[in-house]
Amino acid sequence: MTRTDKLTKLIAVFDQFHGAIEALDDPLAKRLAANWTEIRSNYLAPTKAPRSAYAAGMEQGLRETPLLLGSMPPPARKAAAEALAVAIAAHYPEFLLKDAAQLERIKVHGSIRGEREFYLVRHHLDILEGDPMRKQELQQWYELVDRFESRGTKISP
Repeated sequence: MTRTDKLTKLIAVFDQFHGAIEALDDPLAKRLAANWTEIRSNYLAPTKAPRSAYAAGMEQGLRETPLLLGSMPPPARKAAAEALAVAIAAHYPEFLLKDAAQLERIKVHGSIRGEREFYLVRHHLDILEGDPMRKQELQQWYELVDRFESRGTKISP
C-alpha cells in the first residue's frame, strides 16, 4: 500500500468539499467552489516550491475555511460545515484528530485562548447545532464562547 502525501489528501478534501457546497443555494458557497475550480491546477503539479510548502499553505487554508463559512446564513453554514467535516474525515482524518485533541484541551482548561481556538470552537458548534442529543455539550461550548467574547477580544472578520 502506497502512502498518500499530505498535499494529495488536501486536494481530495478540497475537491469533495467544494463539490458539495457548489450545490448549496448560497452565493458565497458558489464563489468558493468557482474559486477552487480556478486555482486547483496550481496544486496538482506544483513547480515553484516543494509539495510540502503547498501542503502547509493548503492546511492553513483548511484551518481558515470555517472563517469563510461564518458569513453564510445558518442553514447554509451548517450544511457547509458538515460537508467540510465529511470531506476531512474521508481524506485527512488525522487533521480531525488534531482538532479533537485541541478541543479537549480547551474543555479541560475551561477557556478559549485566542482567535484560532475561537474559530475552532465556532466551527465545532456549527457542526453540533441542531443535534438535540448534544444540547448539554452545546451549552458548555456556548458558555466558553460567551466568556471569550465578553473579554472584548477583537476577532478578525
